[in-house]
Amino acid sequence: MSGRRPYTSSPQASSRVAGEARRSLSDPAPRRRGPHLGPVSLSPIRIMLLVALVGGLAFLLWSVLVRDQLQIPLMATGFAICGLVFAAMAVLTVISVIRAGHDGRDAAAVVTALFGGLIAMASLMCLAAATIFSLIWSGTKSG
Repeated sequence: MSGRRPYTSSPQASSRVAGEARRSLSDPAPRRRGPHLGPVSLSPIRIMLLVALVGGLAFLLWSVLVRDQLQIPLMATGFAICGLVFAAMAVLTVISVIRAGHDGRDAAAVVTALFGGLIAMASLMCLAAATIFSLIWSGTKSG
């Protein structure tokens, strides 16, 4: 060997890397803002969508158990509520995918995109069920 060291192993570069490693170990982790439930931050929109989804599913379950002439329109309403909530959740996942992509978190972007696609499919299925039940209701009216 000629005695020359590679560029990356220069004393200046190694001391800079060691100093950054020392600083990163001594600095505390950045503080999280707002309330959290585990790793998930609780925003007002997420809480509102959770309440709307639970309420819509409870209404849909109640409408399945009610046996009277209003059962079909109640079920159509329950499916419509769930479909709109899932659509709003799908829009939020698109925003999360864009943010993760800008931050360079590729794996999180892919997983969020897959989850958002499933949520979008659930939204479309609920809205299709609402449409079908409303068509059934309009076809059963006696005049």
